[in-house]
Amino acid sequence: MENAFNVLLKCTPEEKKHFVERAMQEAQNSNFPTALEIVTNGLDAHPASEGLLFLKAYFGYKVADTMSNELSSYPRIIEPIGNGGLMIDGAMTAQMLNRFQDIVNTLSEAEEAINELLQVNPKSKEVAEFKGYIDQKRQHLDQESESIRATFNKSPQLAGNFCMGCQRTISYDTQKVVFRRSADSRLEAWHLGCFQSTAKN
Repeated sequence: MENAFNVLLKCTPEEKKHFVERAMQEAQNSNFPTALEIVTNGLDAHPASEGLLFLKAYFGYKVADTMSNELSSYPRIIEPIGNGGLMIDGAMTAQMLNRFQDIVNTLSEAEEAINELLQVNPKSKEVAEFKGYIDQKRQHLDQESESIRATFNKSPQLAGNFCMGCQRTISYDTQKVVFRRSADSRLEAWHLGCFQSTAKN
């Protein structure tokens, strides 16, 4: 990837001075969102700049990568809690799905910049390879978020909208919900608090 910088940073001295050097300085401090912002502003003034287009794609990829790594520090959204129960944290799941969407949007913008660059420079092997990186990451995130979303959306259909303990409505989007198989193999849903107090009795 480092070699690609040398090949692809085709910029005028003005673009280099006002945008590229400033963006690179921010990137050296791992401040990729600011670097991306500087380059995006540069493209407003110089929309055909190959160097700025490449950097927009690269910094967009790095921002998405950082956001993606942060997801691993989120609390687990699904975990077994004993007594045959599986707890799903609704609020955290909703938050994680929103984060996935932010990352996919950032990658899509990076991909747009790469596509523009490929129109100008269709034979560049480095650009084509980088487009492959972005595609792969976006597809992986799409699959992961789709799998979580499908599980999340099916929950009310499979387990109903009411807690087996207090018989009140369950808000799957905001509450911690426990799923458990009943004696006759039906899927039950419980508020976490109700499940824990039943387990204690």
